[in-house]
Amino acid sequence: MTFLNQVQGLTGLTISASDTSPTRDELSQFLRDGLIDVINRMIQVKPEETPKFTTTTEDANNSGVTVQGKIISVVREHDSTSTLRPCTPISPQDRYEATDTDSLKYRSKYNPGYFALDGKIYTRPISAGSDNSSLVTQVSYDTGLTHDDSESGVENFPDEYAYLIALYAGIKSLEAKMAEYTITEEDYELATSMKLSIDNLRRQYDMAFIPGASEGQAQPQQGER
Repeated sequence: MTFLNQVQGLTGLTISASDTSPTRDELSQFLRDGLIDVINRMIQVKPEETPKFTTTTEDANNSGVTVQGKIISVVREHDSTSTLRPCTPISPQDRYEATDTDSLKYRSKYNPGYFALDGKIYTRPISAGSDNSSLVTQVSYDTGLTHDDSESGVENFPDEYAYLIALYAGIKSLEAKMAEYTITEEDYELATSMKLSIDNLRRQYDMAFIPGASEGQAQPQQGER
């Protein structure tokens, strides 16, 4: 089932390409915002879940790895893909000193370092391929998520939490519709009724981030609005 179908089922709204509030493009943005919010909140309250939201990228030619989210680990191969030396942070201003064998800040293959500069991660010694690549593991966000995707299509994201993305997008979709009723149509009675639905979905959403709350308690039941 696509996220579009899930959100329509949760909210009772009909969401079309252009003449509804929200539109499908707006729903896609809500889904991407929801994914970011779910990941950030989940790794804060349940740090042990962090590996479920990560990806590892190899840098074989010192081109750097683009920073996407929280850095979990940086390692560098030492003449073998099975020998991985942990890299510790260094200041980017020391990136030259780290290559100078006469400097106290020199980093060798035995004690490599990494630094962030201009949105990328680099290592010292530099990543050089031939079993001397750098590997950066970080929290990753699927920025290409759209309303046509299904739960299993979200990159670096476990299926067990995908319903939370739909819940978040459902809340935002109802808020958009409520604003339309309030501002454009001035139907305050319908807007008040819709607020009750929003509050219900928000309680379900927030419950998922309370330590000790089970997934069964947080996940909306069939037919629930």
